[in-house]
Amino acid sequence: MNIRILTLSLLSFVFATSIATAQCDSTRMGKYTDYCFTDEQFPGLQMSYKLDEPMQMLINGKKSKELPAYNAEKYTSKTAWMLSLAREKSLKISAEEMVFIAAAEEVWKVEQRSIGFEFEESGLGIKVISMGSGDLPEQGRNIKVHYTGFLEDGTKFDSSVDRGQPFSFPLGQGRVIKGWDEGIAKLPIGTKAVLMIPSDLGYGSRGAGGVIPPDATLFFEIEVIGY
Repeated sequence: MNIRILTLSLLSFVFATSIATAQCDSTRMGKYTDYCFTDEQFPGLQMSYKLDEPMQMLINGKKSKELPAYNAEKYTSKTAWMLSLAREKSLKISAEEMVFIAAAEEVWKVEQRSIGFEFEESGLGIKVISMGSGDLPEQGRNIKVHYTGFLEDGTKFDSSVDRGQPFSFPLGQGRVIKGWDEGIAKLPIGTKAVLMIPSDLGYGSRGAGGVIPPDATLFFEIEVIGY
């Protein structure tokens, strides 16, 4: 495959493609059942994903190809990963398929963050990664947590982990955003979880500090350490 042509095609997708989702064929997904992507501009093509799988499935008509999933530790960027797919002779991926994969990856980057949550009446989403053995945190006491915050597109905007210093605050006293007060109160000491916080439980229409845009849904990876 001509890499120059591929690169131009990918750039064309980034600046010109509008996504319109078509119907997935669920019978072809196999074990890749968490999410399926199609686009009406690419009839017959389908990408199927499963969280934490090292592979993903590209379906083109009656043909299926298992592709190695993007790994940030192995590849410097998504573009480098796709170029490696293009060079893999055993896969025989066409330029059209590569542009389709690029479209699917942009959508999957957002969608994978929304899988596996249980939602409260308030709209707060909670996904437990590992359940702690302690009691639920007590209202009014200073609770210590580690956290990393992300926007929907995966942009990291803050992290106590990166600073190497846990964050402490009085639970339920309105000293943090509503989604934190509600969500952390439901996580036993020692629990690691992800909170999906809708904008009305976060920073609302005002955003925050030029980093969090207005009406943003936020994702926080949380570890409840203790008091």
